[in-house]
Amino acid sequence: MAAETVTCAKGNTYKLHKEHTLTDKKDVSAKPVPVESTKVIVLFIGGAGDKESYYFSGPYRNIQRAWLDFNKRAESLQDEGKYKSEWLGYNEVRGKSDIQRHVLSLIPYKICPIYIIGHSLGGWNGAHLTRIMSEWGYRVPMLITLDPVGEGALVWVGSDIYRERPEPIAEDWINVRAMPTQRDPSDGVADFGEKWLISCGPSLNANVDTNHADAKGLFVAPISGAKSASDLLFESVMREFS
Repeated sequence: MAAETVTCAKGNTYKLHKEHTLTDKKDVSAKPVPVESTKVIVLFIGGAGDKESYYFSGPYRNIQRAWLDFNKRAESLQDEGKYKSEWLGYNEVRGKSDIQRHVLSLIPYKICPIYIIGHSLGGWNGAHLTRIMSEWGYRVPMLITLDPVGEGALVWVGSDIYRERPEPIAEDWINVRAMPTQRDPSDGVADFGEKWLISCGPSLNANVDTNHADAKGLFVAPISGAKSASDLLFESVMREFS
């Protein structure tokens, strides 16, 4: 496997302070005003046939394996009420009403950091979601696209995806592309849907020797030294509490 690093401009970094002080004209003593402690939201967005059947095929729950694996890593944060994650289908983040129902309902307050991991068509719609959320005033520290698909006109006609090529907005963007030495049927499906070939934009662009359907394999394979996308995601999440 090989990885190529591309240096791109980063967005601003924000920190939520746990308290601040206010004074009024009558009382000159400092009054601490508590602010809700930091919480992160992590969204795992699957592709076609992932969460529900697609043309009578599936569901295969490809990205669910990555989601469950990462939840184990973040179990202590979840127990402390600092972490919340959700497994969504690509069609559940397409359009304002779906985003309001499936995404905004998970977010406790607007400055809550939102991480987005999308596989296949979920990578395509998830990348669009980063721009929509950013334009609505939300903060997206990281986008991870796992072998994203969506360039093909035929797949657009038969799938609930955005037609335009995504222009993501995230502080960091990791793209992992499946480049298997031994192909399986899922790689043919990805070719039919036309992979989104990304040459510039991500802060890390990597190829992994695994098949398109193996979302967990793409997620946990080393891509930056010994570190995987899962490792880099976990490090970023933990920085939110430092």
